[in-house]
Amino acid sequence: MTMKCPCCKIAMKELKRTFHKKRKWVCPKCGKVRFQIIKKRD
Repeated sequence: MTMKCPCCKIAMKELKRTFHKKRKWVCPKCGKVRFQIIKKRD
């Protein structure tokens, strides 16, 4: 699953490291950063 940038509407790139149980997504065009919370599987 890829996240789309709210400004550019293009696919964001995921950084491989996790940041406090969050995934970090960066837009290659405008550089906007979004975090996605990683949910634990039950």
